[in-house]
Amino acid sequence: MRIAIDATILSNENTGTGFYIINLIKGLGKIENKNLQYYIFVKKDLVPDVVDIAGDNFHIIDIDFKPRFLRVIWQFLFFPFTLRRLRIDVLHSPNYITPLYSLGFKIIVTIHDLTFCLMPEKYTITKRLFYKLLVPVFIKIADKVISVSENTKKDMIKLFKVPENKIYVTYESYPEYYTKPGRGEKSDEVLNKFGIKKNFILFVGMIEPRKNVLSLLKAFYLVDDYIDLDLVVVGKKGWYYSDVEEFMEIIKGESLNNKIFFTGYVSEPELKYFYQSAYIFAYPSYYEGFGLPPLQAMACSIPVITSDVSSLPEVVGEAAIKIDPSNIQDMADAIKDIYRNSDLRNKLKAAGAVQALKFSLENFALNTIKAYES
Repeated sequence: MRIAIDATILSNENTGTGFYIINLIKGLGKIENKNLQYYIFVKKDLVPDVVDIAGDNFHIIDIDFKPRFLRVIWQFLFFPFTLRRLRIDVLHSPNYITPLYSLGFKIIVTIHDLTFCLMPEKYTITKRLFYKLLVPVFIKIADKVISVSENTKKDMIKLFKVPENKIYVTYESYPEYYTKPGRGEKSDEVLNKFGIKKNFILFVGMIEPRKNVLSLLKAFYLVDDYIDLDLVVVGKKGWYYSDVEEFMEIIKGESLNNKIFFTGYVSEPELKYFYQSAYIFAYPSYYEGFGLPPLQAMACSIPVITSDVSSLPEVVGEAAIKIDPSNIQDMADAIKDIYRNSDLRNKLKAAGAVQALKFSLENFALNTIKAYES
């Protein structure tokens, strides 16, 4: 079987969907099956650093589009001709967008979340309209749909009336090097570069309304007198970042201000050192299709606080403290509980490491292959 994977979204600064593609390709590379030939459409110079493919059944098709809208037009209209020339059996579109027609190949699309429908106020108008108008079309065109959680599957059935037998749930995974613990010299070197000297609470993700960073800042404000920790926020500024800036302006001059670090985007090789060095991982997102950051934190044996909504309970199971993301006091209390109670902290570390093992690269890849074979 000849399988094409559209990885054209990959860049030097990947976020959620980019990591999904990278981990998928690494997982597929672990499965010995020469009957499966993979054709990866990606900018070629990203392969050594980002994808790191081994195996002669992987073929790189070098492709790069700037600006972005040219890529979308190519995906819509011209991609099918390339796939037909390569005699592709199945196209996997891992980022919502599929061609508008097929030339003999089957199409599988991955739907990560339906935030644009459930929380439209968290999106820019342009993105909201694009996804709301076209995602139902992509789902209808696709022969099968991969959902990254049972929660997203449920949302698709409810909002778009997708037949249940059309949807495959395949949980995501994380790079194996996250399970290698230890804050050593390299960790200190990376953290010192950002001015981080003390133990810290970590958040990783795009800074945008859906991620609920402002509530985390307010919870940290409430517990500052009770804990000796800094707060480190890793991630690019998304749209509507002004509420976070306004809060930081309010506390300007207070001692708390010097305990909060915004690193901006951190490369994947360095990001693992933040996870492995964190004292607590906090992720109070309002909605996630899957929620990779808490999984990566658990893999590093870091105690996790996360939301009790959307797919996040599926990911963390009973291995994290789950809070109402709208309740800042609950968030603050959870931080204090972990800080003060070493037994609770150790229990969460151990349970998280066990929970993370359920989301191996091999399981991720094997479940995705089942969808291809279907």
